[in-house]
Amino acid sequence: MERPLASQDLPPEPGAGANRPVEPEDLEHFFLETLPAVVPGWEERAGQLEMAQSVARSLGGEGTLSVEAGTGTGKSLAYLVPAVLWAVQNQSKVVVSTYTRSLQAQLMGSDIPMLRAAGLDFGVSLLKGRANYLCRRKLAVALAEDALVEGEPDPYLARVRDWAARSVEGSIQDFGEAEEDDAWEAVASNTDHTLQKRCPHFDQCFYYEARRKAAMSQLLIVNHALWVADLHIKSTTGGDGLLPRYDRVVLDEAHHLEDAVVSVSTTKITSRRIARAVNPLLGRRRKKGALQRLREGPAGREPAVHRHSERAADPLVSVKEHTKATLETLGATYLFQEVSRRMGKATPLEAQELQGALQGLEEEIGAASDALAALLERSRGVEIPTEKMQPVLDLSRAQRLLREQAAMAGVMAQAQEGWCRWLESSSGVGGQAAICRAPIAAGPLLKRLAWDPLSAVVLTSATLAVQGRFSHFHDRHGIESAETLQVTSPFDYKRQAILGLPKDLPSPVSPGSLAATVPVVLQLLRASGGGAFVLCTSHEAVRTYARAIEAELGDSHPVYVQGRRGRERLLADFRGSHKGILVGTDSFWEGVSVPGAGLRLVIIPRLPFRVPTDPVAQARYEHLEAQGRDPFRALSLPQAVLRLRQGFGRLVRTQKDRGAVVVLDRRLHERWYGRVFLMSLPPAQRVVGPSRRVVERLQAFYQQDKEQQEVPQ
Repeated sequence: MERPLASQDLPPEPGAGANRPVEPEDLEHFFLETLPAVVPGWEERAGQLEMAQSVARSLGGEGTLSVEAGTGTGKSLAYLVPAVLWAVQNQSKVVVSTYTRSLQAQLMGSDIPMLRAAGLDFGVSLLKGRANYLCRRKLAVALAEDALVEGEPDPYLARVRDWAARSVEGSIQDFGEAEEDDAWEAVASNTDHTLQKRCPHFDQCFYYEARRKAAMSQLLIVNHALWVADLHIKSTTGGDGLLPRYDRVVLDEAHHLEDAVVSVSTTKITSRRIARAVNPLLGRRRKKGALQRLREGPAGREPAVHRHSERAADPLVSVKEHTKATLETLGATYLFQEVSRRMGKATPLEAQELQGALQGLEEEIGAASDALAALLERSRGVEIPTEKMQPVLDLSRAQRLLREQAAMAGVMAQAQEGWCRWLESSSGVGGQAAICRAPIAAGPLLKRLAWDPLSAVVLTSATLAVQGRFSHFHDRHGIESAETLQVTSPFDYKRQAILGLPKDLPSPVSPGSLAATVPVVLQLLRASGGGAFVLCTSHEAVRTYARAIEAELGDSHPVYVQGRRGRERLLADFRGSHKGILVGTDSFWEGVSVPGAGLRLVIIPRLPFRVPTDPVAQARYEHLEAQGRDPFRALSLPQAVLRLRQGFGRLVRTQKDRGAVVVLDRRLHERWYGRVFLMSLPPAQRVVGPSRRVVERLQAFYQQDKEQQEVPQ
C-alpha cells in the first residue's frame, strides 16, 4: 500500500468555511432552466431533481444517504451538481469515487464539461494511485544505465521517453501500452524512490503535479480502491493520506464497495513479491544490481558500507530460495486437489505445520530485512549526490517490502477473529502456494475508517435495494443509520420490455439441464434476429452456448464469445453489428450499455446465485451461521437478486429502446424465493407459460417492431 505524501510538499488547500447548504431554489433553477438552455435536446428526467435535492441536504448536513437511482435517472448529474455547488460555496472539497474506469471516463468526458458549459466554475482532478504515474528521474536513470551497458536504450524505455516528452498526464493509462509489471515498475513513481523537492524533476513531476492540482480542486474523482487505501493510511498514521483533506464523499457504483474494501485489505505472501523486492538489488544478466552500484558509488568508498553490501547478498539469495521452496511445498501438500484451501479448515497437525512454515518465513524474511537495515544504517552518514541516490533508494524500498512481508507472516501465523486465512495456487491445482489474509466483512472496517470520521456520505447505484429495502446493503457495509431514497427509472417498461418466463424447462440443478436449454436459446435468438446477450453464470455455460450458436446461426450472425478477445473490443464489435450475439459471464452483467436496437434481447439461462467456493465467501457463510442467521437468506439470495436486476438493466438504456429479457430458470416459479426475484424486477410485460408460448410472443413482438420501424440489418 502507498504511503502518504508529506503536507509540506503540497500548496495550501482552500480554506473550509462555515457549512452553507445548497438552496433548493438554486438546484431547481439549474436543472429546470440553466441546463435546458445550454444542452441541446435536454430532457427533464423524473426523479433527477428529487435525487439532487436529497444529495444537497445530505452534503449540507451530517449523516449518510443511500440512493437507488434506476437506469435512465441521470444520477451522475444528480450528485455532481449539488456536490460542485456545495464545494464551491464552502471553499471545500467533495470526493466522488467510482468502481470502474468507464464511469470515470463518462464523468470527465461528458458530465463535467456539461456543467462547465452551464456556467459552473470549479476545479476538478482525476487522481490515480501513485504507481500509475511515470517518474521522470527513474526514467533518466534507467536510460543512462542502458547507455553505459548496452550503448542504446531498451526499446521499451525509448518508447516511454518519447511518450513522456509529449504527455500531459504521465499515467500508464495515457501511455496506452500494456507491459509486464516489472517493465513499468522500473520507471513508475513510488514513495520509496521519491526525492521530493531535492529531485531535479520535482517541478515537472507528473505525480506531484496531479497532487498540486488536486489540492486546488473542489471535486476529486477517484476509484474505490484508492479511496479505501487513503482511509487506511489516514487511520494508521493519523496524518496525511493519499488524498487531500475532505469530509464529504459520494460513492457511485456503491454495490461494489464491499468487494473493493476486501480487495484493498487483502494481504499476500508470494515468492513473486519477495523476488520483486530482492531482484533489483542483485541484478541480472548485464544489468548491475543496487548492491554493486552502491559499492561502485560514493558510499562504497566507506569500508563498512562496502563490507555490509557484500554480506547482504547471501541473505537476499537465501530468502528468495527459502520462500520459493516453502510455498512450493505448501502448494504440493495442501493444494494437490484444489486451487485454494482455508487455513481454518486444517487439522491440528496441519495447523501446526502451517504455523511452523509461517514462522520460518518470518525469520528468513526478517533476516534479509535486517541485513539491509544494517547496510542502510552504515550508508546514512555518507554524503551522496542526488544523481547517485538510486541504489540507496532501491535498498530502502526492498528493506521496507521485506519488513512488511516478515510482519505479515507473523500475523498470519495466528488466527484472528473477523479475518480469513487461506492458501491459493498461483498456477492451478498443485501450483506454488500464496498465503493470503482478508477481512471476512467490510462493515466493521468501513464504520471505523469512513462512516464515523466523515461528516457526510452519499452512496448510490442502480441496484442497492432488495424488495424495496436497503437492509441487506446497509448490513453488509456497516451502516447503522441512513436516509434512503429510491428513484424509479423513467422508462415505460410495460411498453418497452417483455419479461419471458418459461416454466417447462428442467431445473438448472438437474443433470443435463444445460443441454436442454440450448434449443430454446436458439429459438429465442432466431425470433429476435440476433442483437442479443446470453448472460451465463459459468464458463462451461459460455462454451456450451457458444458452440451451439456458432454451429446453428454462425453463418448469419456474428458471435462474440467472452475470453476470445478483450471486453472492450467485443463490445465495440457487437455495437457495430446490429445482429450480433454476445455470450459472456460476470463482466457483461453490468457496466455495459448498448442503446438502441443493437441490443434487443437478453437471455439469462440461470439465476445468478454465487457458489461459495472462494475462502472469503465460505468464511462469511460460517460467520453468519455462528450469529444464528441463515446465510442463504442473509447473503446468497440478496446478492443474486441484485445481480439479476443488473442483468435485466442491460436491455433498456433509452426512452426509445424496446426488447425482451428471458429467464429460463424454473425455480422462479417453484421455489419460495422466486417471488423475491420477481418483485424486485421492473414492471415489464410478463409472458409466463411453456417455452413455445414465450417464443411465439417474442416473434410477434419483434415482427411488430419491424413493421413500425426497420431494424438495421
